Amino acid sequence: MGKDRQWEKRGREEMPEVVKRYTLAEYDERQMNRRWQAQDFSVKAIHTEYDPQYFTPHMARMRVLGLALADPKRLLILALLAEQNREMYGQEIAERLGVTPQTISHHLHILMNGGLIRERRENAYRYYSLDTESIGQIRETMFADDHLGLPTRTESRSRVIEVFFQNDRLVSIPAQRTKRRIILEELARSFEWGRIYTEPEVNAILKPFHEDVSSLRRHLFDEQIMMRDHGRYWLVRPDDANQSDEGTTQP
Repeated sequence: MGKDRQWEKRGREEMPEVVKRYTLAEYDERQMNRRWQAQDFSVKAIHTEYDPQYFTPHMARMRVLGLALADPKRLLILALLAEQNREMYGQEIAERLGVTPQTISHHLHILMNGGLIRERRENAYRYYSLDTESIGQIRETMFADDHLGLPTRTESRSRVIEVFFQNDRLVSIPAQRTKRRIILEELARSFEWGRIYTEPEVNAILKPFHEDVSSLRRHLFDEQIMMRDHGRYWLVRPDDANQSDEGTTQP
C-alpha cells in the first residue's frame, strides 16, 4: 500500500494524469492478490452453477474480457498506455503506477489474455502497448448485435427438428417441454386449419411419425395446439393458443 503513495513524496506535478486520479482512491493490493488465483487466467477453468445453458465460445471470450477489466490497476495500465501512445517497458509501467514488478507482471498477463495489450520481447526486455487491432476486433465481433452468440429462434428450431426427425420419422418424443413444443408445432403442419378431425383421423396422420399416437394427441391438446370435444379435434388459431379452453371456439 505504501508503494502506491510513493508518487506523493516525489510531488504531484511529476505524476501522469492517470496516476494522479488513482492516488485519490484507496486500494488494497494484498486483498486483490488473494482474490486472484492462477486458474483465473483461463476462463475455461471457471464454471459455476449459474452458467447459462448455452455457454458459447463468444460468451467465454466476453468473460475473459470481463476479468481483464475487473480491476482498477489494469484499467490504469490501459489508460497509461493510451495516454503515452507508445511501447512501455514493464518495469517502467510498474514505476509509473507505484507497484512491484511482480504485481505489474500479474496484471499484464491478464490483459494480454483479454486481447487488450500485446507484448514485444527484445533480448531480456518486454515491451507492452495497446493491441489496437485486437481491440477493434473485439468491438466489431464481441459487441455485435448477435445475441451474444446464442442461436436464433429459427436456428434453435432447425436444430431440434434435425435431431428428433430422421427420414420423416420422429425418433423420440422430447422430454424437455421447449423442444417438445417445437416438435408438436412441426407435426401440426400436417393438419388443416378449419377442419374438424375424428380421433381415428388424427391417429392416422400421426402414426407415420411415431407409434405412440396417444401421447402425441395428449401433448397437442396440453399445449393447446389442438383442441378436442367429444372425440372431435381441430387446430387452435395461433392467437388463441394462450387462451383457456372456455375461450377457444370451434372453427
